[in-house]
Formats: sequence, C-alpha cells, structure tokens
Amino acid sequence: MNRGTGIGRLVVFILLGLILGGILGEVLGLVLGQIGVMSGGDINNPIRNFFVKAWELDLGYRDGWALDLYMVKFRLGLGFKFNTCSILGLALSLYFMKWSNRG
Repeated sequence: MNRGTGIGRLVVFILLGLILGGILGEVLGLVLGQIGVMSGGDINNPIRNFFVKAWELDLGYRDGWALDLYMVKFRLGLGFKFNTCSILGLALSLYFMKWSNRG
C-alpha cells in the first residue's frame, strides 16, 4: 500500500466514523428523550444531554468571509459539530481501519 491510498483510506474512515457516530447520537438522543418523558421526567435529562450535547466550531460560517462583486456575492465558511457519539464513532472506525488491513 502506498502513501496516497493510505491517506485517502484514513480520510474515508474518519469521515465515515464521524457521520455514523453523529447519526447514532441523534437516534440515541431521541430514544433517551422519549424514555425520560415516559418515566415522568423531562426530555432534557442529563443522560440524553451527555450524548446529544454538541461542541461546535465555526470558521467563518456564521459571519462568513464575503466577497461582494455587486452582482455576485461569494460567502465561504466551514463548521464542525461534534458530540460524544461522533467521537466514539471516530475511535471505533479508526480501530476497524487498523485491523482491516491484515491479510
């Protein structure tokens, strides 16, 4: 395996782990919220908030870097949103990547 395919494979596994972990976090948040409501509590219970609470990093996304050319306006930004499950998904996908290359 050469270096180019190794880096590409790493990026694919990182993105896949973050996306699947984020989806898992949202589904788990819905389920835990419903369990909290059914048990007589609130939808914002501490266990649900642990898995769903997101840490956001915005690089020019909200305010944005804008290039205004009167008729055309370009806006550029990048944002990240991590929760506990997305970090766990990232770690799990990197673990799978480490052991999937054994032949």
